[in-house]
Amino acid sequence: MPNPAVWNVVFDAGSDAGIVLAADFPVTGRNEGGFAELLPHLNPDFSLWQTVAPVRAPETGAPPEEYLAAWLSEIEASGRVVRAVMGYCAGSVFAGALAEKLAERQAVAPAVIVFDPELVDVPTAHLQFGRVVGNMTAILTEAEIAELAGTAELLAAKPGIEPTEFAAELYAVFTPIGRGALLRAGLAEDYADELVAMVGSFMAYLCAASGLDPRPGWARATVVTSGSERSGLNRMRTTPGVAPIVIADEHRFEVEHRDLLRTPAVAETVAGLLAARPEGGA
Repeated sequence: MPNPAVWNVVFDAGSDAGIVLAADFPVTGRNEGGFAELLPHLNPDFSLWQTVAPVRAPETGAPPEEYLAAWLSEIEASGRVVRAVMGYCAGSVFAGALAEKLAERQAVAPAVIVFDPELVDVPTAHLQFGRVVGNMTAILTEAEIAELAGTAELLAAKPGIEPTEFAAELYAVFTPIGRGALLRAGLAEDYADELVAMVGSFMAYLCAASGLDPRPGWARATVVTSGSERSGLNRMRTTPGVAPIVIADEHRFEVEHRDLLRTPAVAETVAGLLAARPEGGA
């Protein structure tokens, strides 16, 4: 079994089964559905491994290759074939990069299925931070929400700012505010610190994704697109300066971005894609 600090085994179909990888940053209580919700509807004959991002603060600026290297080493140690790589939102960047690396190591390249994929830039990090704050509105004061939102907007408008600088400066402002709100809500100090660090790790995860080019992997990907205008291909196709994104196929569903992985029609489509194994695949 892989190191649980590197891969979370959502489902184990046995040592002879192929693996499907899922790149995501799931946290308890988030509004978006996750791969654990999708899995039961897939009738899996494969094991599902989900990425575990390292605990890091965004100011460390860790190279994205460190994320990929840890994940890939565990796959190689398992000796098992990866049938497909899936990714959700910013996780689709890592999915595309992992798929390209695995295509060099396996006789048959894994299939690639991504859900509202995002190229990570400052607007993406800004949007994702807004979702983090949105999940905390029950414990943040109006003044705190306004301060965090205002800081994020000022930083996002700063000429030439890069995702790592944006995330590091925003996290520095968030840390005391978020910690204070969690303590007011009655959480123990160590748990409050853990949750604040998780936000930092998420921002660092976005920074790492911003340093990868997933488009070679996406070129043979099937994309599952929601009806949310500010997510995935919908946003990229209307954003000036974003080069055309080449993909192999697309399935659109008129559901919210947050509901993609919990929608039965999506699960039915994905089950069909995973059942159509490439010749020689596991």
